[in-house]
Amino acid sequence: MLTMHDLTPISLCLATQELLDTKKFQLGFCDNLVLRLKDEKLSEGLVKIKRDLSSFLTEKKFFEGYKAVIISNIDKIIGLVHSRYLKVDVKLASEVIESAKEIIEKVLKAQSFQEISGLEASFKSKITLPVYHLFSESIKS
Repeated sequence: MLTMHDLTPISLCLATQELLDTKKFQLGFCDNLVLRLKDEKLSEGLVKIKRDLSSFLTEKKFFEGYKAVIISNIDKIIGLVHSRYLKVDVKLASEVIESAKEIIEKVLKAQSFQEISGLEASFKSKITLPVYHLFSESIKS
């Protein structure tokens, strides 16, 4: 039986990969349900944030925090890969860790949401898919 603990590494990869799709984040902010329902308590504040995210003049105030969240997630992924998957496949786990560090460096240097968005494909191929493979191998044993 799989537990939440078992699924954490792959779940964190998927959540981080979703964050790297910055265009989807900016354009679809809270559109899933909250803004569509026009909740009186939340709508005004969320609409303001959505406008600020889409404005060249104000998006910068969100940008550094956004980078921090992505970097924090990748740091957690590194820790989970190191603690859980080195014994499964040391070569692949080490490659994931190195790739993750490279992506952190690129996020640190990014100057725009678009630059971060450009990292999504690399994150998927070098982090998410290998972590899924390591996860699959770990549950076989």
